[in-house]
Amino acid sequence: MRFLRSSKVGADIPNSSMSDIAFLLLIFFMVTTAFAAQQGIDFRLPPPPRDREDIPEEELEAITIAVQASGRLVVDGMPKNLNDLGPYIRPVLAIKPEQFVIIQMDMDANYGHMMDVLDHLKIIGVQNIALPSRQDMRSW
Repeated sequence: MRFLRSSKVGADIPNSSMSDIAFLLLIFFMVTTAFAAQQGIDFRLPPPPRDREDIPEEELEAITIAVQASGRLVVDGMPKNLNDLGPYIRPVLAIKPEQFVIIQMDMDANYGHMMDVLDHLKIIGVQNIALPSRQDMRSW
């Protein structure tokens, strides 16, 4: 008895149409999926800058504290004690927390007087304090 040699069948899987099937599945899922519309970041642009003429004069000027050689304080042209700084500055800070305070020292004033004023301003909560240089003070 003679056996016929049969040819072996290969184990290859035809994948010529596999890419077509994957593409069709991709299109099917894209069409049937409900996409959620995500809202972006909510932000507001700052208001346009105002002209200098629109800003009230009291908002433009900083509070000026002049420390004289004797230790006397002159706040915005009015003589004040060290303990009077809080009641004078706190209402301004309540309206405008970033209010500037300029400390002008007399050339002959004691350094300790300036430190006392600085300490009181820090206790009050003033964040923006300016100490002009001697050259700046000469130009005033």
